[in-house]
Amino acid sequence: MLSVSFDDAWRVYLDARPRLPAFPPPVTPRRVSGLLEVVADFDLVVFDAYGVLHVGGDALPQGLAAFRALRQMGKRLCIVTNDVTRGPDGVCQGLNARGYDLTPEEVISGRSLLPAIMDARPPGAWGVIATHADDIAARFRDCRPLGQEATAAEYGGVDGFLFVDNNFWTDAHPVLLETALAARPRPMIVCNPDVACPYKGFISLEPGYPAHVMAARGLTEVTFLGKPFRAVYDLVAQRFPDVPRDRMLMVGDSPHTDVLGARGAGMKVLLVEYGFLQGQDSLARCAEAGLLPDYVAEAP
Repeated sequence: MLSVSFDDAWRVYLDARPRLPAFPPPVTPRRVSGLLEVVADFDLVVFDAYGVLHVGGDALPQGLAAFRALRQMGKRLCIVTNDVTRGPDGVCQGLNARGYDLTPEEVISGRSLLPAIMDARPPGAWGVIATHADDIAARFRDCRPLGQEATAAEYGGVDGFLFVDNNFWTDAHPVLLETALAARPRPMIVCNPDVACPYKGFISLEPGYPAHVMAARGLTEVTFLGKPFRAVYDLVAQRFPDVPRDRMLMVGDSPHTDVLGARGAGMKVLLVEYGFLQGQDSLARCAEAGLLPDYVAEAP
């Protein structure tokens, strides 16, 4: 797994604004002690996973305690994650192994949008960049796996890219993608729009990083799924049709995914000051980005 510095990831996020959804109007964040201080005002709590519930290892104690308290209160809960290496069933299994108590129906990700997007994609052979590339390529017509051993010729021989995850990448893999696109620009569908993600003490480089960098150079036209793009929040509304969006609270750690996406979809947002923003002046970073949450707390 490749890593990136916070400063480099932040620069890519700031430069990505032309390709992001419209920014919501500014608000004045209210500092709170935690999620339980404000939860009475909401009927549904929507959690991010990485950076809020865990960072790749065991459950974060604060996240687990808040989650269990909400369960005891009878609050309705769901997870909206850009973790798309596995489907919702697999994400659910991983969270439950960490002590959370979820059903697959309570997990939503951009991967759920894949069938409709792939049916509507431009014709031609598409390469699937993914840890489980063979399995995903087999689900859709005219797809070829581009896994760990894929060659430059294989990257060059497809007409578009389905970019699911890059967990297996070494330094050679982004060069393969960049070289192929520089030789012939092609469209790309990106299931995980994250630029970077907190993971086991470092910041991992995620698919959104090369996608935004290459799109800025005119090498690809990208269709993004997942946070902060609206379609994944519409899935939440479909799953909970009786809950008004202003009665939904998103709990996340990233201005450019959780704050932008949820506030743009009409939800309220509680930003936690760890995960992606660990060690940063959270509100200063949010102000720099122009993406302010409704609430901010050290932990859920």
